[in-house]
Amino acid sequence: MTTSNLVEELSGAPSRHGLLEDIGSLREGRTRLDLDGFRFDPIRKLPLYVFNLVDDDGALVGQYHFAPGAPEAVGEIGNAGGYVDEAYRNRGHSKDAIKALGELASRHGMDSFIITCPKDNEAARKALDQVGVEMANRGDKLCFYEIPASKSN
Repeated sequence: MTTSNLVEELSGAPSRHGLLEDIGSLREGRTRLDLDGFRFDPIRKLPLYVFNLVDDDGALVGQYHFAPGAPEAVGEIGNAGGYVDEAYRNRGHSKDAIKALGELASRHGMDSFIITCPKDNEAARKALDQVGVEMANRGDKLCFYEIPASKSN
C-alpha cells in the first residue's frame, strides 16, 4: 500500500483517534522515520501514522505507515506497510524501519503487530524474516509477518 494514494486527511485531533501526538521521529540503526502526518484509511476505517523514511545522509528513501490496533481491527492489510525506493533497497532500511515501528507499537500497548508484503518481493521478505515470523499462508499475493513490539524503558 502506498500511503498517499489510498488515504484521506484525518479529521480532528490525532489524539481523538487514539494516535500519539508526541511522535516526531523514530530511529533504528542508520534509518529514521520522520512523521509526515496523520491520515485516515477510509476502507478499513482506521487512523494511521505516515512516516517518511530517511537515510542517515538525509536522503528521503521511502515511506511507511502504521495503524495501531488488534489484528481483527486492522483487517487483511495488517498494521503496517511501506516501501523503499529502488535505488536504496538492500541496505537494511526496511529492517530498521520495521524495528523502529516496534517501539511505536509498544507505546500503543501492543505486544506485536502485523506487516504484509507482496510474495514476489524477495528483498522485503528477507528483511521481515530477520525481524519477525512469517504467519500461515493467508493469501495468494501477500505474505503476513508478526513483528514483536520493542519494549523500551
